[in-house]
Amino acid sequence: MATPDPRLQVQRSPRSGDWSRALQERKLDEMRELARQENPGSTLYYLEAYINGLYRGLRLAPSIKSTAERLGLPVEISEEEIRSRVAEVQPLIDEIRENAGWDIRDFDLSLLRQVRDSSVLSLVLGAGVSMGAGAPSWPDLVRALIERILKEGVEFREPVPTASNPPSAPIEWLPDGSMRIHDGKWSYKTRVREVRRFSPDQQATAFSVLEEVRSSGARCSVETLMHGAQICHDLCGQELFRLVTSAIYRRANAPSLTHQAIAKLARPRQTPGSETTPSPGLNAIITYNFDALMSEALEREGVPHVAYAISGDELLGDPDRLAQKAKWAQPVFHLHGYTPRRPFLITNTRFVFSTSQYLTTYSGPPSKILDLIRSRYLANPVHIALYVGCSFMDEAMNRLLRDAFVRYPGRYHYALLQWPHDRQVTKTTPESIKAESAKYLEFGVRPIWFDRFDELPDLIGRLE
Repeated sequence: MATPDPRLQVQRSPRSGDWSRALQERKLDEMRELARQENPGSTLYYLEAYINGLYRGLRLAPSIKSTAERLGLPVEISEEEIRSRVAEVQPLIDEIRENAGWDIRDFDLSLLRQVRDSSVLSLVLGAGVSMGAGAPSWPDLVRALIERILKEGVEFREPVPTASNPPSAPIEWLPDGSMRIHDGKWSYKTRVREVRRFSPDQQATAFSVLEEVRSSGARCSVETLMHGAQICHDLCGQELFRLVTSAIYRRANAPSLTHQAIAKLARPRQTPGSETTPSPGLNAIITYNFDALMSEALEREGVPHVAYAISGDELLGDPDRLAQKAKWAQPVFHLHGYTPRRPFLITNTRFVFSTSQYLTTYSGPPSKILDLIRSRYLANPVHIALYVGCSFMDEAMNRLLRDAFVRYPGRYHYALLQWPHDRQVTKTTPESIKAESAKYLEFGVRPIWFDRFDELPDLIGRLE
């Protein structure tokens, strides 16, 4: 990997006072003159810090506002005024970023390291992270489920009615949120009650979906995949996610290198002013994935953590053994459901996989987990998220980002994204980067481009 450009690192300038005066007095000509004389990393640092400071002013606690007022500092500023001030400096930011071309990622990674140091960085994980561990992509998963059901049907089981066999699975929930399997082993005996198969109409749909998935692969439409998931869910109900769990872990034996790099970022850090209690290295880890591979990586790294998901209508946590004893824990939020490798009751877990589940989650009243993630992280102007392994095919989540960006312009999230062209064949220019980035920038996400997925662990490592 190329050495980061030192001119594009976050860095203070001897002319900090000149920057402060030009920004506070809104003197754009002076800002441009300073930008001409300074390294781009310094210029972008002061401009980004200015925007960040404007939005932090909205979130000041009353006691802090009172202190600021006594010192004669401006504390009351409207969102409209902030948008006006951001609009003044944004063209200069855009100009410098465009001129930097591909290497702007050096500044972005340097800035995100600073954001992490300020404890306001979260990572959002998509399917690409788990695929790096061998887990199936969404098209592969839908295909595997349909092929299995067409070939074998779906077994529904019931307990064997004997005196020695309990009437339900021998699992007990403990007060700390952990689960105990009685007798220390899984000895629960069942038998097949019935085998369900697709109806003729469902079978016709299944073959149609399979044909498109096989021919289109990763380019298969979201609508087709959700339709395929829906017929599987109609047949199987919650039993579908037992099959999903099996399909994931049969192929994903261990966390990926990307999972491991993220786990290192989550290692405990000492919060300024606290001598005894550390805090998580990341504000949160947010994942669209069902699997617990991220939790497995955190466990290997010795990071106490709690996996959160919706069970019934409640947001419940599954703490690991370290978190049950520690004073702190790294939160891991599973937006679309949670199914770990170990035996785990998923009877009431709410998954988002089929069309009906998607509509229930995104068109109805927001679930507690979605509402929390939106308000605390994605639509919070003083919080930054870095997306990893996400395709941004989920228009409902893109709409949440777009709405937040309209309200808080200049406050961008970031995404590690693979460049869609071969840079050995097609020259990368500032114009081509601007064109490819446009569709993400319009909903408030700045791409950090890379060529190969094997770069991800090193890029994430630069945030330490």
